[in-house]
Amino acid sequence: MDLRLYRPEWLDAQLASGQAQYWSSPNAAAVTEIRTYPTGACDVHGLIAAGDVDEVRDLIIPQLERWGRAIGAVGIVIESRAGWARVLKPSGFAPHQLAIRKELRE
Repeated sequence: MDLRLYRPEWLDAQLASGQAQYWSSPNAAAVTEIRTYPTGACDVHGLIAAGDVDEVRDLIIPQLERWGRAIGAVGIVIESRAGWARVLKPSGFAPHQLAIRKELRE
Protein backbone atom coordinates (compact mmCIF):
# COMPACT_ATOMS: atom_id res chain seq x y z
CA MET A 1 0.00 0.00 0.00
CA ASP A 2 1.16 3.46 -0.81
CA LEU A 3 1.82 5.13 2.55
CA ARG A 4 1.12 8.52 0.98
CA LEU A 5 -2.48 7.39 0.48
CA TYR A 6 -3.14 4.88 3.28
CA ARG A 7 -2.00 4.83 6.89
CA PRO A 8 -1.41 1.61 8.85
CA GLU A 9 -3.86 2.93 11.47
CA TRP A 10 -6.59 3.09 8.80
CA LEU A 11 -5.91 -0.52 7.82
CA ASP A 12 -5.98 -1.58 11.48
CA ALA A 13 -9.32 0.18 11.94
CA GLN A 14 -10.76 -1.45 8.80
CA LEU A 15 -9.79 -4.87 10.12
CA ALA A 16 -11.03 -4.17 13.66
CA SER A 17 -14.41 -2.97 12.37
CA GLY A 18 -14.87 -5.91 10.01
CA GLN A 19 -14.75 -3.67 6.94
CA ALA A 20 -11.63 -5.55 5.82
CA GLN A 21 -10.78 -9.23 5.99
CA TYR A 22 -7.41 -10.81 6.83
CA TRP A 23 -6.20 -13.94 5.02
CA SER A 24 -3.01 -15.84 5.71
CA SER A 25 -0.93 -18.86 4.88
CA PRO A 26 2.29 -19.98 6.56
CA ASN A 27 4.44 -17.48 4.63
CA ALA A 28 2.04 -14.91 3.15
CA ALA A 29 -0.88 -12.68 4.04
CA ALA A 30 -3.49 -10.55 2.30
CA VAL A 31 -6.20 -8.07 3.24
CA THR A 32 -9.41 -7.63 1.27
CA GLU A 33 -12.54 -5.53 1.38
CA ILE A 34 -15.92 -5.83 -0.30
CA ARG A 35 -16.46 -3.30 -3.07
CA THR A 36 -20.18 -2.82 -3.66
CA TYR A 37 -21.43 -1.24 -6.87
CA PRO A 38 -24.61 0.84 -7.40
CA THR A 39 -26.42 -2.25 -8.75
CA GLY A 40 -25.76 -4.13 -5.52
CA ALA A 41 -23.21 -6.42 -7.17
CA CYS A 42 -19.93 -6.73 -5.32
CA ASP A 43 -16.33 -7.74 -5.83
CA VAL A 44 -13.73 -8.94 -3.39
CA HIS A 45 -11.13 -6.17 -3.64
CA GLY A 46 -7.54 -7.02 -2.77
CA LEU A 47 -6.05 -4.21 -0.72
CA ILE A 48 -2.64 -5.62 0.11
CA ALA A 49 -0.69 -8.86 -0.11
CA ALA A 50 2.76 -9.70 1.17
CA GLY A 51 5.05 -12.64 1.56
CA ASP A 52 5.62 -15.66 -0.66
CA VAL A 53 3.88 -14.91 -3.98
CA ASP A 54 3.41 -18.62 -4.68
CA GLU A 55 1.47 -18.96 -1.44
CA VAL A 56 -0.61 -15.89 -2.26
CA ARG A 57 -1.46 -17.45 -5.63
CA ASP A 58 -1.81 -21.09 -4.57
CA LEU A 59 -3.20 -20.85 -1.04
CA ILE A 60 -4.76 -17.44 -0.37
CA ILE A 61 -6.37 -16.72 -3.76
CA PRO A 62 -8.32 -20.03 -3.69
CA GLN A 63 -9.63 -19.06 -0.22
CA LEU A 64 -10.74 -15.69 -1.61
CA GLU A 65 -12.44 -17.38 -4.55
CA ARG A 66 -14.40 -19.78 -2.30
CA TRP A 67 -15.39 -17.00 0.07
CA GLY A 68 -16.29 -14.64 -2.78
CA ARG A 69 -18.58 -17.24 -4.35
CA ALA A 70 -20.16 -17.96 -0.96
CA ILE A 71 -21.06 -14.29 -0.45
CA GLY A 72 -22.25 -13.83 -4.04
CA ALA A 73 -19.37 -11.67 -5.28
CA VAL A 74 -19.11 -11.26 -9.04
CA GLY A 75 -15.33 -11.17 -9.04
CA ILE A 76 -12.04 -10.46 -7.36
CA VAL A 77 -10.33 -7.20 -8.20
CA ILE A 78 -6.65 -6.60 -7.59
CA GLU A 79 -5.31 -3.16 -8.38
CA SER A 80 -1.59 -3.37 -7.97
CA ARG A 81 1.71 -3.60 -9.76
CA ALA A 82 1.90 -5.31 -13.16
CA GLY A 83 3.84 -8.17 -11.60
CA TRP A 84 0.67 -9.49 -9.98
CA ALA A 85 -0.96 -9.80 -13.39
CA ARG A 86 1.85 -12.14 -14.43
CA VAL A 87 1.84 -14.12 -11.18
CA LEU A 88 -1.95 -14.59 -11.15
CA LYS A 89 -2.46 -15.30 -14.86
CA PRO A 90 -2.22 -19.09 -14.30
CA SER A 91 -5.04 -18.74 -11.75
CA GLY A 92 -7.38 -17.25 -14.36
CA PHE A 93 -6.87 -13.54 -13.70
CA ALA A 94 -6.78 -11.25 -16.71
CA PRO A 95 -6.61 -7.48 -17.15
CA HIS A 96 -10.08 -5.95 -16.98
CA GLN A 97 -9.53 -2.21 -16.69
CA LEU A 98 -6.50 -0.02 -16.45
CA ALA A 99 -6.03 2.44 -13.63
CA ILE A 100 -3.88 5.33 -14.70
CA ARG A 101 -2.77 8.11 -12.43
CA LYS A 102 -1.02 11.43 -12.69
CA GLU A 103 1.25 12.45 -9.87
CA LEU A 104 0.69 16.01 -8.71
CA ARG A 105 3.84 17.46 -7.23
CA GLU A 106 4.61 20.99 -6.24
